[in-house]
Amino acid sequence: MTDAAAVLVGEQVDALRAIAPHIGITAVEQQGFSVFVSFVRRREGRQYTLRLNAEGWPAQLASATFVDPTSREDVGPEVWPADGEQAIKRTSNPRFICLPGIREYHASHGALQPNVHNSSLVSIVQQIIAAVEARG
Repeated sequence: MTDAAAVLVGEQVDALRAIAPHIGITAVEQQGFSVFVSFVRRREGRQYTLRLNAEGWPAQLASATFVDPTSREDVGPEVWPADGEQAIKRTSNPRFICLPGIREYHASHGALQPNVHNSSLVSIVQQIIAAVEARG
C-alpha cells in the first residue's frame, strides 16, 4: 500500500468508525486495502459483514461484497442480505451490489459521473446499509 493510498483509506476508515453508532455499524476493520464493515439489519437482528476492496481507490472505484465474518470470504448467498434482487444481487453469478459509486455498478452502467455519484467508502457503506434496511 502506498503511503498516500494508506492515508486516504485510513481517513475513510476513521470516518466510518465515527458514524458507526449512528447507522448500526458494529465493527470496522482494515487489512491493507480491504475494509471490513459489520452491521446489524434491524428488522431481523442479523449481522452482516461487508468487504470493501479499496485497492487503487480513489482512482479506481472500490468493489463491495458480503462475506462470512469468520473466513472473510464470499461463501454463498446465505451471507448476503436479501432485498428482492434490487440492489443486492445475491443470486447472480457472480454475486454483486448494484449501487452507484461501486465498481460493479459502473462496470454495467457506465462511468462514474463526479457531479452525480459519490465514490467515498463512507458513502458506499451508507448506501448499502440504507438499501438493506429499506428492502427485503
